[in-house]
Amino acid sequence: MKARLLLMLAIVMSLPLAASAATAADEPSVLVKTEPLRKQTVSETLTVYGTVMPATGAAENVSLPRPVQVARLLVSPGQVVKRGEPLLELSTDATATAAYRQAESAETFAQGELKRMEDLAVQQLATHSQVAAARKALQDAQSALAAQQKLGSGLANQTVKAPFDALVVAISVQQGDRIQPGTTVMQLARAGALRALLGVEPEDAGRVRVGMPIRLASVFSSGETVNATVSQVFGAINPQTRLVDVAARLAGSTKGLLPGMQVRGFIDLGGQENWVVSRSAVLQDGRGAYLYQVSDGHAKRVAVTVGVESGGIVAVSGNLDGHLKVVVLGNYELKDGMVVREQAR
Repeated sequence: MKARLLLMLAIVMSLPLAASAATAADEPSVLVKTEPLRKQTVSETLTVYGTVMPATGAAENVSLPRPVQVARLLVSPGQVVKRGEPLLELSTDATATAAYRQAESAETFAQGELKRMEDLAVQQLATHSQVAAARKALQDAQSALAAQQKLGSGLANQTVKAPFDALVVAISVQQGDRIQPGTTVMQLARAGALRALLGVEPEDAGRVRVGMPIRLASVFSSGETVNATVSQVFGAINPQTRLVDVAARLAGSTKGLLPGMQVRGFIDLGGQENWVVSRSAVLQDGRGAYLYQVSDGHAKRVAVTVGVESGGIVAVSGNLDGHLKVVVLGNYELKDGMVVREQAR
């Protein structure tokens, strides 16, 4: 009888323990993958768009000091030329040729007049002042002829050559055109001397500084990038683009970039050390961004503020525990406090 009572007492005492074990076994759990929370410096990159153009001071206009006619164009826009390479052939306009001939005739006449006055002076038939006037007239005629020669008016035809290694940026005339003195015929840019003019959103302009590195690439290509440096940040909004202009000086090889080409730029804004997690760790709902850390086998929801994202990782800040792992897979099934089972590595 006593033994039976002891047995019943043992059974009754074990019931709560069994119920507790059953409850723990029945509690839902989620299989998840985790990774350690770590700190890392994440660089922020600002993407901008713009156009390549000749560097300031690198472009030079080709013009002539006398009226001419374009006989032949020997280059085309976008062509690269070497120093001394022919650019175009010109013929001097008839009016310029006539002016040169008149200057020649005046100089010949003045020489004859001076000789005649000197002969008369020897015979005492001309005064010293008359001889001096004749000599002054000759000097004036010689100066006028020299000016015409400097203008090239005495040349029936002329071949204009490149003054330096250059890129033909633009040609503003056509074959057969008559050109007035000082009119720009074409524009050359020194080879390799290029810059990019980029547009930055007004709210980002304050973060861009002179000297910051930029990587440039054609918008139509995902290939090689060209290194450049911010050379100027403009202080007003461009009324055409509604953006703030930023000029970048190309350093070294331009790798196929040409004036007029549309480019995409990546400005390195620098970075600072932050907590970083895989992008998949961060979730979003009506309460904002959050992630789960694992504490004593249970999911712990932590609200976070998302920062810079780069290369599949994202900077986060919040009430994070650096000693707890972060759930990166399976987190969509979790709720705060839920039991988790970590995948074996």
